[in-house]
Amino acid sequence: MLRQVHLAGAISRAALANRLGLNRSTILALATQLTAAGLVREEASGTTGRVGRPSLVVRPESGRWYVLAFDVAVDRLVAARVGLGGLVLERREAPRRRRHADLDEVVGVLAGFGRELVDAAPRSARCLGVGTSYCGLVRAADGMVLLAPNVGWTNLDFGPALSHRLGLGLPVAVGNEAHLSALAELERGAGIGHQNLVYLHGDAGVGGGIIVGGRLLGGDDGYGAELGHMIVNPFGGRSCNCGSHGCLEAEVGEAALLEASGRTGGKSRSRRLQRHTRRHLPGCGTPGPREGGGQCPARLPTGGAAHLDAAL
Repeated sequence: MLRQVHLAGAISRAALANRLGLNRSTILALATQLTAAGLVREEASGTTGRVGRPSLVVRPESGRWYVLAFDVAVDRLVAARVGLGGLVLERREAPRRRRHADLDEVVGVLAGFGRELVDAAPRSARCLGVGTSYCGLVRAADGMVLLAPNVGWTNLDFGPALSHRLGLGLPVAVGNEAHLSALAELERGAGIGHQNLVYLHGDAGVGGGIIVGGRLLGGDDGYGAELGHMIVNPFGGRSCNCGSHGCLEAEVGEAALLEASGRTGGKSRSRRLQRHTRRHLPGCGTPGPREGGGQCPARLPTGGAAHLDAAL
């Protein structure tokens, strides 16, 4: 029942009974126990438009129970305090240098953010766990970052290092950003109500996650569904940061799109690409005006749209 409240947020007793297949008396007993534990609270639902007494709404106590969530992206570091129910209570963000083996620097920034977020929480609030998403290959068993082609990290014990610097006495769970995003879509986004989905993530690189039968297809060591490094152009393909040629990431990733749009180089290339894409490429390469005159490319980099279609 607590999981249902965590995923749905405020939800009526009647809806909980329907979702869990339990009678109202059992729901009442469970709600009473969770309220006594300080995990949820119950309040009137307001006007329902129905005859009779409205069902009480069960709400998660988001301010009392929270986790620390971190994201290590190619060009930014993000930290947040997320309460029970998925409510983002507070957030921090900082830029990050690209392709720099900066474990100590990253850990230092994130640990600093984490301590700030914990200090800003009410004294009665409790941190239940710490997790981070990472833009690279992450070994599922222990969270070791095996390889991050766009970042420059190889075989680094990121989780233990961050846990030590945070000093909260909690382990840090580490996962691939695209895999975690696929799970998030399954639980809270476009995948709600579905058991199978494919998630494709595009930033500086390209990543993906596959859900089959409601479970993440992670592979034996957690390296499964690396969609960005599947070969889509084996003959004369572009070189990729992973060392191969013709990967999906190399053909339709940030560098290829910037080259095609004549916007290579610069410190803020990712931000420029995002703005440019939203403004001028809403239809996967639709022609349109661009800054400075001329026309946007009528397609993704040579065969890029076809490569993307083939990957999907």
